[in-house]
Amino acid sequence: MISRAPICSAPSRVILALLVLAAGAGAEETGFRQIFDGSTLGGWHVSAKTGHSRASGNKTGGKWEVKEGALTGAQDIVGNGGIILTDELFDDFEVALEMNNDYGPDSGLFLRSTEDGTAFQAMIDYHSNGNLMGLYGEGKLGARPSVRNFSFLGPVTEIAAEPAPFALPVKAESWAHFWRHGQWNELRARIVGNPPTIATWINGVQFMQWTETERRHPDSGAIGLQVHGGGDFTKQFVRYRNIRVKRIPRDNSLSDEERKAGWHLLFDGKTLEGWMTSSKQPSKTPVEESSLNPHKSGHYMLVHERPWTNFVLALDFKISKGCNSGIFIRTSSLTPRPGKDVGFNGIEIAIDDTLGAGFHDTGAVYDLAKPSRNAMKPAGQWNHIEITSQTNSISVRVNDELVTKMNGNLFKKANRRPDGSEHKFDIAFADHPQSGFIGLQDHGSPCWYKNIKLRPLP
Repeated sequence: MISRAPICSAPSRVILALLVLAAGAGAEETGFRQIFDGSTLGGWHVSAKTGHSRASGNKTGGKWEVKEGALTGAQDIVGNGGIILTDELFDDFEVALEMNNDYGPDSGLFLRSTEDGTAFQAMIDYHSNGNLMGLYGEGKLGARPSVRNFSFLGPVTEIAAEPAPFALPVKAESWAHFWRHGQWNELRARIVGNPPTIATWINGVQFMQWTETERRHPDSGAIGLQVHGGGDFTKQFVRYRNIRVKRIPRDNSLSDEERKAGWHLLFDGKTLEGWMTSSKQPSKTPVEESSLNPHKSGHYMLVHERPWTNFVLALDFKISKGCNSGIFIRTSSLTPRPGKDVGFNGIEIAIDDTLGAGFHDTGAVYDLAKPSRNAMKPAGQWNHIEITSQTNSISVRVNDELVTKMNGNLFKKANRRPDGSEHKFDIAFADHPQSGFIGLQDHGSPCWYKNIKLRPLP
């Protein structure tokens, strides 16, 4: 899912962006890694296969070298440019870099590029009538898309808004303060899916979002930087540094890093394989939106086919308005006790369309331990939850925030919490089985679960 920067007043955006740039220029960002070492062209290669290298007969692809810690490019002979590409290929990713180009050369940030330069380009047309971080279909993509929400009027300090599906987020009169010519500014792009959704940012503010309607390009490709052909730009330069990338795992898949860390994918996003109802029957509800929906599945909950003991369970969920659901762990057994539903055999992490932070609100260990706050996004939006179940300890993170911790050893009496207050379960949870089934509850409303991953713990 592509996020938007909050829309605020132009002065606020400018201040925010400059703070983001100052704080993040060299900071380590979660999931990002450097792909340019600042000293060599290791991991990159020049391609002369694009139309920008015709002046050399496609023998050279411009002049690329490292100067003062920056990846620097120019035409090598009059009119001859080209592209420099990562050796590594990427599918879904976010790339960020800092740019300090001369005002004049035409450049670009290529996403999923082929050797001949066919790519979705985040534009770095840093010249009169040019644009930054609009989108352009390069090469065989036939100039589709071609969208920009502003153009330079002439001087680098002056821009004019252009009609576009994503409105210009900075007022034209604020541009000279927002963009700092002659200094390092941050550019960023994200591409996910195929047909892809592409978003771009300048100095921390989102400038474009676009979703293709058809698949026209491979799932993966290189990240590239361009020096445009034509004209004479042998003495003007493009400069990039702090180039870093974060791979974005596709829905219902494991990254190489996750596999190495021991994660298991419990749902493939396409079939109900590995899942059944708590009555051990096939679900009556098919896969929806590449997600499991336990509503009307045929029993109290959908359960994964095998029991688990100590683990971290991570997944994404989205609920309908008014929904009441839950994630069950340690469900043992699937045979209900007389007069009880199967939920009494497990421990529930509450998922509810409520705003509170009580025993029955999202993130609670249902009726046993309250969350510190309700960190869930509104109904209709995706949330991420992680549940750690180890020996007799349970903790819950919602949207990367630790909200609940429960020490089961303290629950020594049936129907009583450690402070003596009453709960509904006739169970002393200090003695509850630490192994059992994982379940997704149907409590009368649609809800969706995807990216269901589990990492066993000792």
